[in-house]
Amino acid sequence: MSPSVTDLVRDTPALSEYARRMWTRHQEALAHAVADATGAEPDDPRCAALARFTLEASALARDSADPARALDAAFDLLEHGWQAG
Repeated sequence: MSPSVTDLVRDTPALSEYARRMWTRHQEALAHAVADATGAEPDDPRCAALARFTLEASALARDSADPARALDAAFDLLEHGWQAG
């Protein structure tokens, strides 16, 4: 079976970096959407952090053996914070 485009991108550092840059270029627009939805100021750094975290979670999933589990863990952390125990 031939490798998929996803495999090619993941296994080629230059393509992987390009894909990450193309994906995360939407951070500002997502941060503004979060601000609009929550009533926060457009330049609130929490909105930018949430946008960045959300966009980077896809890379975490893509690089994981269990993408669904990785996303669930990332968004559980985002929703509930770190519960050291």
